[in-house]
Amino acid sequence: MPFDPTLPAANSPISSEELRNQFTALQAEIEDRPDFGNLSQAIQEQTAGNVSELDNLPLIVSDPPTRAQVQEMVDKLNDLMTALKRQ
Repeated sequence: MPFDPTLPAANSPISSEELRNQFTALQAEIEDRPDFGNLSQAIQEQTAGNVSELDNLPLIVSDPPTRAQVQEMVDKLNDLMTALKRQ
């Protein structure tokens, strides 16, 4: 049974068989796509990397901040951006 975007009809009672058939048809369409094998890779490329290993910045900023303090913040932001990008 091919996927039917008109099912289930608006305000119709829920039918487990109808929903199961719709999900099965969608799964078959997804698996039949030529790029299905690359789906996992595509998802990983569009999600953030793990940043849990980044340490907090132990910095108390003076007023006005020193050049070294600002550079330390820039370095930490660069670390964060690098970690968020998938390599």
